[in-house]
This record gives sequence, C-alpha cells and structure tokens, in this order.
Amino acid sequence: ETGAPLMAVAGLTGLIKILDLQTGEMIKCLAGHGNSINDLKIHSTYPNLILSASKDESVRLWNITTGVSVLIFAGARGHRNEVLSVDFHPTDPWKFVSCGMDNTIKIWRFAEMETHILSSSSWAPSATKMSFPTKYQQHPEFSTHTVHQNYVDCVRWLGNLVLSKSVDDRIVLWRPEDDTTRLKESVRVVQEYKFADADIWFMRFALDFHMNLLAVGNRMGKVFLWEANTCPPRLVAKLSHPSLRLPIRQTAISHDNNTVLCCCEDGSVVRWDRNQEEDVTNIDGEEAHGAAGPLRPAPATNRGRSEDPEEEAEEEEEEDEAEQEEREE
Repeated sequence: ETGAPLMAVAGLTGLIKILDLQTGEMIKCLAGHGNSINDLKIHSTYPNLILSASKDESVRLWNITTGVSVLIFAGARGHRNEVLSVDFHPTDPWKFVSCGMDNTIKIWRFAEMETHILSSSSWAPSATKMSFPTKYQQHPEFSTHTVHQNYVDCVRWLGNLVLSKSVDDRIVLWRPEDDTTRLKESVRVVQEYKFADADIWFMRFALDFHMNLLAVGNRMGKVFLWEANTCPPRLVAKLSHPSLRLPIRQTAISHDNNTVLCCCEDGSVVRWDRNQEEDVTNIDGEEAHGAAGPLRPAPATNRGRSEDPEEEAEEEEEEDEAEQEEREE
C-alpha cells in the first residue's frame, strides 16, 4: 500500500513473514502450513500473490495484502512427499510447476479460479464470515515421474519448456507431450546440462531475468554457467576459488547478468562480478568468461571466516600441514 519494498521469508517454522525493508518491521505473518517451507515464489503480474512449497506435501497460494490462504494444491493427485520447488509460468498467470521428494514434477493450472483469487484482495472479515473460503485443487494438469529417478529439488520454466534437477549430475530441459486423456505421463527431453559432483540434494540452479543464463553450483564449491538457449548447451564459465570448498546450495543472477551470487553450506555468500577489462582465469585453467566479459570474485560475505580469500586459503593449508604432521608422528 505504501510502495515500500517487501521481502518474504520462510523456513523451518512453517510461517511466512512479510518484512518492510525500509523500516525492518514485520507487517504480516502467514500461518497455515503444517510443516517447514522449502520454497517461495512471487507472482510476476500480481506481486501480492505468493506460492509456498512445504514439507506437508502441499503448495499454497497466498494473498499478502489481506494475509489469506487463497488456494491449496494437494490431495488425490498431489505430491506424496515434501514439495521442494515451485515456479510460476512466465506468460500464463494461472499456471505453475512443482516438484518434490516423491520424484514427481507436476504442472498446475487454475484459470477457473481467477475470480476467486482476485476477490481475495478485497476480502475483509465480517460477523458472518470470519475466515476466507480457501479452496482446494487436487488434480494437476500434468504429472510425471519419468524425468528423474530420485528427489527433484529444483524446477524452473524456460518459456514453455521445463528445467529440472535431481541428484544425477545434470539439469534436464524437457517438455510435456500433449495428452488430452491424461492417462500417460509422456515427456520429450530436449537436452541436458551436465556437470560433475552434484550427487547431493537441495542444490538450486538459477536463471537470469531474461532467461539467457543458467547457473548452478556443486558440492565442491564450483559454479557452472551456461547459455540457456543454445543447443547443444554451451558452458560459458566455470567459476571457482581456493576459498570455496563446500557445497553451493543456491545461486542467483542479477538483472543485468553482471553479478552471480552463491550461497554456501556454511552460511557464507560469495559474489562474482563481471570484469569488462581484464581476462580472469580460474583455478581450473579455464577463462571464467560470461556472456559479455570475464567474471571475477568480489569480496565475499562470510560467517566465521577470513574476509581475505588468499589469507583464508593460506590458513587452511597451514592447518592441513599441521594435521598431516600429527598423523605422521
């Protein structure tokens, strides 16, 4: 209402907190999930609508203006384990994709609920109606378990195609085949983005705003960048640094593609900036170039670690040498 920037955060408690970034105050707390929340997505057309994916096997659509739970996606053909990731379709406002620990990826469409959803923005409790009439949707438009054979921990739209990732060292680009009977779960794999050391779950990949660049980390602290729309896939950069040795759980790309953020397992956040003037070579001996120039590591935000990556690397080498000497003694 005031035009202030807002941030939505959620996690282990199952509560979604809406924060005013100008004042630092919590303006809403959305309660409804029966377990922890694994992912949040804000609607691109209606920013007052938020999707949440939960360990309670459901996806919920919320209206943060009124603080109500508008729709619940769960039930007969819903997920049978934790829902790990969700993503709104880039052009269809009433469509999203979800995935989870039941190895399935589901596409949901709820255009028939548009009037109900829009009415949630003006809803107010009264003497006769103390709670908003939340509705359920139990049947997705499409569902498949054939793309991956293990947990599916991240899913994103690339136009009308779907990008998904499991624990098998690859991101798969695929599309659902038309099937009016809904009796089959047919998919057509378009291509795969392969990378090493990604055999643990909950490592999220990211697309930039324009869907041109794809970024993902692995358990060895390396970040891979591809051109998302080329066939076959073109790896444009492999970013690494001596101080990065832990799994990278999540990545993000700035609107202008000049910055890549990486969230590491120890709580540290590493930022890579594009350098237009210098050629930077990473530790693997490959030039770490992005689409418009090389990338270099910016000062990292670390918790309990040295701010100087070189100094930290030297300290770790000294510790390793000391441990080796102790073992030899």
